[in-house]
Amino acid sequence: MMIYFQEGKLVLENYITRRTFQGTVDTLLLLTGFGRWKTVGQAMKTLRDYTHESILSSVRDLLSRGLLIAENSEEDRLSRTLSSKWIWPNASRYYHFATKLDEPFSTPNEIKRYFDKHLKGKTQPPIYKNYLRRSKIRLLSGSGMEAPLFETLRRRRTTRVFSGGSISLRQLSRIMYYTWGRLSTYQTKEFGRLLHKASPSAGARHPIESYTVVNSVKSVDPGIYHYSVRDHSLELLKAGDFREKCVDFAAGQAWAKNASVFIIMTAIVARTAWKYRIPRVYRAFLLDVGHLSQSFLLVSTALGLGAFCIGVISDSTIEKELEIDGVNEIALFAVGVGQPVSEK
Repeated sequence: MMIYFQEGKLVLENYITRRTFQGTVDTLLLLTGFGRWKTVGQAMKTLRDYTHESILSSVRDLLSRGLLIAENSEEDRLSRTLSSKWIWPNASRYYHFATKLDEPFSTPNEIKRYFDKHLKGKTQPPIYKNYLRRSKIRLLSGSGMEAPLFETLRRRRTTRVFSGGSISLRQLSRIMYYTWGRLSTYQTKEFGRLLHKASPSAGARHPIESYTVVNSVKSVDPGIYHYSVRDHSLELLKAGDFREKCVDFAAGQAWAKNASVFIIMTAIVARTAWKYRIPRVYRAFLLDVGHLSQSFLLVSTALGLGAFCIGVISDSTIEKELEIDGVNEIALFAVGVGQPVSEK
């Protein structure tokens, strides 16, 4: 729970359920009475300044709003799991759970309403920062013979319109290998054998897992697969057409269903939490998916494909479909690839 003042009002927020409650000093006193597991009868003995009826009514209200939880309830089990797995202080917990999405956020109507309300006619911040009165050294621009990587960097674009054509199994294999695959391993004295991938990871923990929604890949049946880093394979979790589900995963962004492959990235919390015990390390998850996404985009571009990445995803929808609990394993990001529409 987080407690703060907002516009002069005392707000109590359960950041797991993302529900808020406007409280008073009496609310805080009542909650203090339940700092440890107690029955309502036991709490009444310590709250002598209040009537039994008012205490009982308040407890029921706080229970319904998720500010008190009942022992052995689903909320209690979730709280215990969170406490044992997320060993960092509240800052990282609050940021992750309070910013999750449950409902569609990026449907065409939602985007238009947001634009009209917040952006239309408003002056944008400048896209450059300069120190006008400082001396400058002009750097050389790219020209002449360049490494192939530089050309790939120039060609990279975000693609949201696809031709509908399939990609090949070989293309998908290369994308998975050079983005999430194990290039090699190496032995360390303190931490044993560690993974070497194309993208860096904080402390070489590599907490990111990838789930591949195959919509149109030659020689591969549509379905949801988990990518096995150990043996470079796709493990079938659910067979079937999940194009429309990709829209739900992308919080309502309809064009996501046209990708040949839609890939969800999650994090195994324990891999990183085992080594790092400070809340700042939560940023490592976000940095890792950023590194991986750029590798994904560049590999896809090098293969002549169009690709995109999505930060606005429906966490709850993904967790339910993948059958992950959102505590031990959390949804973070998504990317997609397909055949781009040919330029005329």
